[in-house]
Amino acid sequence: MDGVGGKPAWAWIFILEGLITVVAGAMSPWIIVDFPENASFLTEAERTVVIRRLQCDNQFSAVGERLKFKHIKKSFTEWKTYVGMLVFGAITMPAYALALFLPSIINEATPANLLTIPVYVAACIFVCIVGVLGDRYSQRGLFNLICLPVGATGFIILLASRDAKLSYFAVFLAASSWVANNIEGSSKRSVTLAMTIASGNVQGIVSSNIYRANQTPWYPIGHGIALMYVILAIIGTVILRYILKRENARRDRGERDEIIQGQEGGHITNGCFGSVEEAKREKGDEWSGYRYTL
Repeated sequence: MDGVGGKPAWAWIFILEGLITVVAGAMSPWIIVDFPENASFLTEAERTVVIRRLQCDNQFSAVGERLKFKHIKKSFTEWKTYVGMLVFGAITMPAYALALFLPSIINEATPANLLTIPVYVAACIFVCIVGVLGDRYSQRGLFNLICLPVGATGFIILLASRDAKLSYFAVFLAASSWVANNIEGSSKRSVTLAMTIASGNVQGIVSSNIYRANQTPWYPIGHGIALMYVILAIIGTVILRYILKRENARRDRGERDEIIQGQEGGHITNGCFGSVEEAKREKGDEWSGYRYTL
């Protein structure tokens, strides 16, 4: 399509990919359903199974939720949102960086592009494995703390190496580098996830400015900043996991119990509710029975 409409071929790649995104976004209100109870393609039996699975995963809003401004406001005042943004952004920037410096490790264009494929395939497999294990054991932060040092090792090697083969091996380590699980209430979760993903997308701007052409192919500044980001992700993960674990322990001790009408116990400072279901609905992940994924 080079020259079509007076535009170069590379411009058409962006136009066509962007057009698909715009069309898909415009159609999403009719394609994506808000809750299982609104999904016309599910049978009653399937709908019941989906709702029960979501509720077993501590997603109490699975059966529907009215949009309330207080839930949206909570996303902007919730400390977990900003720590999650820090961790996600710190992990995303080095991932963006791979696309910038990886081809330059190999001099010839065609082999360079072909040799980028194994790195992304390995990273994809690794992500799938970690995702499955993280879900199975409900230990997202722990897997972060296992994977991030591996990624940091890769960037340390990239900083020290002046050998293309060693640097290529290090990229596999660097490529191996849990917000939604800890936010309850669909409105709150949606806003928090949007903020978190946005913090990651912004890192593409950072990565494109720290890998400079005059430092090819070793990029000491770029790799150094990427390593700093990985270290920030480790620190953020440790902080987030520690605070969530401490909060879970407080709930286990009953310090966050609400007063429920007709039931004994609870603390007035945690709120008064007519039923447990009301407490779940109104408090979301702050409900005393909710446990954060570590």
